[in-house]
Order: sequence, then structure tokens, then C-alpha cells
Amino acid sequence: MAKIRIRLGEKTKTLSVGALLIYLGIGVLFLCIFWQFIYLMVNKTLDDEDLVAHGHDKFTRTSVSEAARGEIVDRHGNVLASDMEAYRLALVTDSDYPNHVTDPEETAEAVADIIDMPAEDIQKRIEEGIENERFQVELGKEGRDLSYNQKNALEDGNIPGIVLTPETKRFYPNGDFASHLIGYAEQQEDSDELHGQLGLERAYDDVLGGQNGTIDYTKDLWGYIVPNSDTVKPPEDGAQMQLTIDSNIQLYLEESLDTMEEHFEPEELFAVVADAKTGEILASGQRPSFNPRTREGFGKSWLNMLYQYSFEPGSTFKVFGLAAAIDAGEYDPDALYESGSYDVDGYTIHDWETEGWGTITYNEGMQYSSNALMMLLQDKVGEDEMLDYYKQFGFGETTDSEFPNEQSGTLSWESELQRKTTSFGQGSTVTPIQMIQGMTAILNGGEMKKPYVIESITDPNTGEVLHQGKETVIRQVISEEAAEQTHEQLNTLVGGSMDRNSQYLLDDYEVSGKSGTAQVIDPENGGYMNGPYEFLTSFMGYAPKDDPEVIVYYGVKLASKNKSDTWDIGVMPGFNPLMERTLKYLTVGQSGSDQGAEAIDVEDYSGENLSEIPFISDSNIQTVVVGDGEAVEDHYPKNETLLPYESFFVKTEGDATMPDLSGLSKREVVLFGDFIGADVVVEGEGYVKSQSIEPGTILNDEEMLEVTLSSNDPED
Repeated sequence: MAKIRIRLGEKTKTLSVGALLIYLGIGVLFLCIFWQFIYLMVNKTLDDEDLVAHGHDKFTRTSVSEAARGEIVDRHGNVLASDMEAYRLALVTDSDYPNHVTDPEETAEAVADIIDMPAEDIQKRIEEGIENERFQVELGKEGRDLSYNQKNALEDGNIPGIVLTPETKRFYPNGDFASHLIGYAEQQEDSDELHGQLGLERAYDDVLGGQNGTIDYTKDLWGYIVPNSDTVKPPEDGAQMQLTIDSNIQLYLEESLDTMEEHFEPEELFAVVADAKTGEILASGQRPSFNPRTREGFGKSWLNMLYQYSFEPGSTFKVFGLAAAIDAGEYDPDALYESGSYDVDGYTIHDWETEGWGTITYNEGMQYSSNALMMLLQDKVGEDEMLDYYKQFGFGETTDSEFPNEQSGTLSWESELQRKTTSFGQGSTVTPIQMIQGMTAILNGGEMKKPYVIESITDPNTGEVLHQGKETVIRQVISEEAAEQTHEQLNTLVGGSMDRNSQYLLDDYEVSGKSGTAQVIDPENGGYMNGPYEFLTSFMGYAPKDDPEVIVYYGVKLASKNKSDTWDIGVMPGFNPLMERTLKYLTVGQSGSDQGAEAIDVEDYSGENLSEIPFISDSNIQTVVVGDGEAVEDHYPKNETLLPYESFFVKTEGDATMPDLSGLSKREVVLFGDFIGADVVVEGEGYVKSQSIEPGTILNDEEMLEVTLSSNDPED
């Protein structure tokens, strides 16, 4: 092998070429390594990967601190939606795991006793998991959202293989209760975070949801947390939303809707209660609806009917044409006209009574709800001027509410026929919130108030009020004098000289308003449906009629049961109890405070004397006593809240005697039957008018009680 002589100073060293190449190679290697270290120190990257970030990811951990979703409460602070802890159940089917299901049948039966799922379905899930060699199985929605009591029951049962994981769910304590307005939120499968899916929960998801916090910390090679390495970003809880809704009035509304649904079995129902002076929405509901707790009924209707439902209103719309004519100086209540029909562009449009009522006054025409009168008034005012009035009342545009996707309705004004039919509420469309808004102008001296449903939104972290609802005047629609005259004319429409709409009269309050019977579009064949009683029937009423405090707008569409009642009595079975209970609750027209009566917390008074119950003499509570003694043996409700003007049932010592049930609602009669253990047969709608067992009669076991209900209609 060739050799190379290298002189180093006075010495000469001989190296083979191979050895020299080895030395050179080692030198180049060390030079490359040295260069790589310098490169990494300067650039901190390798193959475009950030080494600092890589190291940070390897030793740094982050845990998420979930923000609490903001509560939704009513005007008095009562919770309508809030977060609560729930639990998810899983069953371990892997026999290699110490805690696993050992007997599928026994486990299924034990679990079925606690959750709402058949034992055979649970057993099937377990056996499929074992057969498919899964580690665990879950039980779908039946195994989620378990309560704290269910969790304790499962744990106390010492059931092999169960695993319970805590999770946050949205809780709606009232069930089906303004459901489309409030909406609902649920956990997302991919993130387990709560997100709004409908209603205000969705519209204000970002505001209610808040921002999650984080805790960043570093672990060493052995998995220990490095001291002082944690960085905490606290969560920012979601804002609290307070609504103008009053839970008591909302309860009255929901019960009235149940009554109407049972009586008519309609395609659709809606009702809304508003403060006549401020525009605040006190209650709103509809059918079909759903229970956000159980999802029962979910998917039958996606629309929030208060804001998103546009329809042809029928004769309730005539109040705005009346107001326009009065403001324009074209309405004289004593002037005469020929009723029955009106010729429009080659068509003859009739009154609902096709022959009419002969020559009558304008006021009588309003009481009869004459279409011919409204077309005549529109001609006298002028079509362009009338269109401007309708726009001033807010029709054809949204109310700019807090709710997304609000509908604007339409003012059909292209043809002569459309313009004329609009005068009596056909052809053009409106929303319930527009009708409420327009009515506030007539009842407030011509000043139209903006309806609103959100009282406030408050940041709980800082106390800052992010949004404050308030009474707002949109504009002066008609003059104060015209509004007063319109109000006077409307006050003749219930029980006036023509004795029209007397079914809406109440015993204790003077009610007025306008009824409506609108034809309904046939979605399959076009045009209007022409079957018997295929209407949308409504009533927009207010009370007290001389100084209105409350507006109630009620509608029922396409009844499938008791159809003729939609013509004969309209929406009375729902409107009357709702209006009456609302007025009594608000103590309208009564001495003392004008604030709503307070709900009462009922404790357990068993064993005490009847006279010792603190609210027994409260005039806002109807006490129904079974028995002739003084000592209380049982009562309903117990350890619950009693709302104003609800009934308190008491059983005392001595013989059980039948009390006088006069004035009780259907719901209260059913509750009473459950309380005394009697079967109850209820006939009619409204309030108890008669009962089969006379007051004072000693009750026997298994006694059948028959009661007849009646409205406050004087003709009943």
C-alpha cells in the first residue's frame, strides 16, 4: 500500500493513504456535526420543524377549564335555562379489564330499574359488545344526561362493569315552556361543548357560551410537574340573559294552549301576551311545540311563530284601516253606507253575511266586521295614503327584534284586487309581533312602541350590562286625537250595541278587541281552502278597555275537531282564562300595589292546624278543604311553589267531605281528583259550573266525580 510522508517540525511521520483518508473522514464528520449544532442553535428548526415548539409540546401540557354557560332567567330572576352536571353511563365488556360485566342479564335488569330503557335492549347491547370484542358499550340517549340521584343509585347498586362520566348539560326546569323562544342548547359530539341549536340559545350562542380558560404547565422526563411552570388563563363565564317573560303568565299561556289543543286539535296555535304600555313581551307560546328536556315533540315545527310566522290575518287587520280613516278625517261613526258587497275591478266582494245588513252606520259596520266598509274607507282615504299608513304601522318590514330571521310579511299592492282585499286582512301577510307592535300605537295616543323580549344581558365577570332593553317609541303613527277616537270605536266591538263577540266578556274585567276569520292558502292546489270552517281564527284583545294594561293576541289555524266552534266561539276557550288570570295576577284594577303577586313557597304542614298555615287567608290563593276538622292530615302541593290564583288542596281530620269546586280550571279539577283518589270525568271547557257530588257530601271510596265546565259567555 502506498504511503505518504508528513513532516511535522523536525519529525517525519509516515502514514498510509487509507489511514489518512480515515482521519480526514473523521474530521469532516466532526465538522459537519459542529456545523449542525451551530445551525440548530441559530435557526432552531430541522426539516422545517420548529424544535422549540416540538420540545414545548413534548413536555408542556394544557388542561381546559370550561366556562359556565350563562343562565336565561325571567323578569323576576326565575331560571328558565341553566347548566347542570349530568352523567353518561358506559358498560365495560372487555373481560381483561378488572371491572367488567360478568352477567349481562343481571346487569341489564339492575340498570333498567334505574334508567328509562328496557332490560332486554340493554342486554342486547352488552352481548353485542362482548361478541364484537369491544372495550365498552354505551346506551345512546337513555344512558346520557343521567341525574345525580340516578348516578348514586347505580353506584349504590354495586353493578359490575359500570362507568359513569360527568358531563355538563343544559337544564330547562319548566319543560315545554316558551320553547321556541328560549330554544335549546346541547353538547356537540366532536367537542362535548354546549352550543345553542334553536331560539335565543342559538341567536346569542357566543354571548351565552363565554370563553373557556386554560392551565398550561410543564412536566419533566419523569412526569412530574415542574414547579412554578403553570400559566393560568381563567375561564370567562357566559353572560346572563334576563327576559321580559313572566313565568307565571307564561304558565297560564301554556295551560290555555293545552286547553285549545285538546278542544280543536288544530294544525297550528299561537298566543302572545304583551304589556300594552311598554311593548314588553310577557309570554309567548305555540303549538306544535316541544319539551327541551326530553325533546318530545321536537321537529314538528322549526318556526318561532311570534317572529317567523307570516300569515293572512283576516279581520283583526281592520283596526289599522279604521285608525287610518279616522286620522285622515274620513270616518264618521254615524255616517251611513250600503253593506253586503263592493265591486272591485270586475269582481264583487261580499261581506261574510253575503246579503249584508242593509243600510247601516259605519260603527255598526265595524261591529259586524264588514268587508264592504273597509274597502269604502280605503277609497275615501286614497290607496297611496292607505299604503303609507300601513307602512307607518310597521307592516311590510321587520320590527328589528332581537330574534334572527324575523319575517317582514308582505303588503300586496300590485293590483286593484290585492289592494282592496288587504283592507280586510286577506292577500297581505303579517307576523304576530307586527300586530302587537301596531296595536301599541292605537292604545298609546298614536305612539308606537317597539316590542322587546330581552330585558338585559349582563357579563357576570365584570358586572357590565352588555344590553339593556327599554321602552322605545318608534314613531308617532297617527295623531293622539285619532288614536283616542280609534280606541273608542274599538271599545264597541265586544258586547256593543250589536251584541257582537260577547263570548269574550269577562265577569270582573272589561275586555275589548277585534276578532278575525281568515281564509287559508291551499298549499297543494293553490288558491284558498274552501272546506267547512277551514279558517285561521284569531282575536286581538286588550283590557281593561278604557286604560289597557295587557294585549293578548290568540290564533288557531285549521281545527280538525269541533270545527264549528271556531266560528261560533272563536278562540274564547284559550283567550278568556289567559286574559283573566293574567289580569288577576297583575292585580289590575285592584287596590294596592300594581306589581304582580308573589309566588308562595309551600312547606309540609301535616299535623299542624289549618289556621296556622301562613297563607291560608291569602286572597290570591283558593283553598279547597276536604274534611270538617282543624288538624291537617295531607295537602297539595307540598314542598313546592304555589303560584298566585292557583288552588291549595287540604285534607283535614274527620269525615272527608266534598268541597265546592266552582271556578276551578280543568287542570285543577284533575289535580283534585288525584289528591282525593277519585276518578274524574270532565265535560266542557273553561271553569267548573256544576259537579255531580254536592258540596258537604261525605265521600266514599272509589267515588266517581263528574264536573261540567263552562266559559264566562253569558249565553252559555
